Amino acid sequence: MSAIHFHQDIDDQHWQNYRTWFGEHVAVVSVNTAVLASFSEARPINIAQISRHYESDQNGLPSEPHYHDMFRQILHTITQLCALPDVFYAGHILSNGKAQQFFYFNDEISLLETLGQLTYDALDIQQDPQWDTYFEFLLPSSLESKMMLTEEMLDTLSESGVDLSISQRIEHNFHFDEKEDIEQFIEKCSLSQVPFERIKYTERAVKVEDEQWVYLVKVEQEMALDTQAIFSQVEQFELLAEEFSARYLGWECSDLGQQGYYVN
Repeated sequence: MSAIHFHQDIDDQHWQNYRTWFGEHVAVVSVNTAVLASFSEARPINIAQISRHYESDQNGLPSEPHYHDMFRQILHTITQLCALPDVFYAGHILSNGKAQQFFYFNDEISLLETLGQLTYDALDIQQDPQWDTYFEFLLPSSLESKMMLTEEMLDTLSESGVDLSISQRIEHNFHFDEKEDIEQFIEKCSLSQVPFERIKYTERAVKVEDEQWVYLVKVEQEMALDTQAIFSQVEQFELLAEEFSARYLGWECSDLGQQGYYVN
């Protein structure tokens, strides 16, 4: 399925699109990052979740014959509801044959009157004063962002003519606040049978761009990139970094001179 870019259809909105998993089902999530500017003390505290079922393919995503009709419904709903005062579109999720749209709002009467002119399968309204649904559910986690950027990097390498089946030197980069945590991290990598050629780190803390003093750690591996191994490794390093209060920045292909995508 092609990526969805709503900013081509609705002005002044910016979108972050990514794939993830909800249980055993693949999901495509589109988040409207423009609503961050509306997060203030005067923000709406109610959220409406509007659900519709669609004809799905084997992955639970919209099938090609019904793809455009479903998105016309989504866009029509956005246009109608966002014409109301103080209504903000947070984003949507496509998964397991169901499209879920999320709107923050104040006036429930006006919202319900407008929804009465639209077709949908289910409606759920709740209070969400801190926008937890947006920040903790819709926005991608650090791991989801790294997975998405890993996929983009592999696409870039492949489009550049790189044979991903050939073993490459991969460098994973970390920031640690405490040197003692590095020693425990290295020990845990060995115990967890993380495949690495060597681990390098700075003996003293260094100042990085955000003016923090950190220890730099680099884990070097030899790995082919034509399997899911790199995704498994990214997930493992993200979890290990969290365990030792470190920041896993991402990876790069040093032998190819390919700059990696780092996500703090």
